[in-house]
Amino acid sequence: MNKKEKTYNKILTSAWLLFLEQGYEQTSTREIAKAANVAVGTVFSHFENKIDILKAGMQQQINVIIHQSSLTDTQHAPRLKLRHYALALFEFYCNNKEFSKILISDMIWQTTFFEQQLNEFKQRLFSEQPEFDDIKATVMLDCYFMTVISGLNEQNPQPEKMLRQLTNKLSVI
Repeated sequence: MNKKEKTYNKILTSAWLLFLEQGYEQTSTREIAKAANVAVGTVFSHFENKIDILKAGMQQQINVIIHQSSLTDTQHAPRLKLRHYALALFEFYCNNKEFSKILISDMIWQTTFFEQQLNEFKQRLFSEQPEFDDIKATVMLDCYFMTVISGLNEQNPQPEKMLRQLTNKLSVI
């Protein structure tokens, strides 16, 4: 890992810890720079703004969850695979409700940031199928994201309830 990558990771780790401790809105880029032991300008040389730091942190956390879930993935059907990954992701979103709502809100209007991650996830869902069905995969993820949005709008979001809602939606596909 080169110096630039180390600095990027140090900023991202420091920011994530501050976001968890203080909340996203209450954390300034100046505080992130101080915690990472870098200049504020260095933070902005790696990230355009604070929301980009949050998106990168969320993306990193989601990648870890997907990897960990892949270790126990024994499902063959795409809808069952989605349910398998969804529960762990729903738990993460519910435990990080503030960040998740910000992320989903930003993602709606800037899908290109997560496009590669979404495409890889769609491929994962169909990894054991003879053919990849992009339309079906897209509809499944639409159901997934609408479930995330409706679940996070609850006063007390519950991953198991969200999973039941997703299961019901997927049963009609």
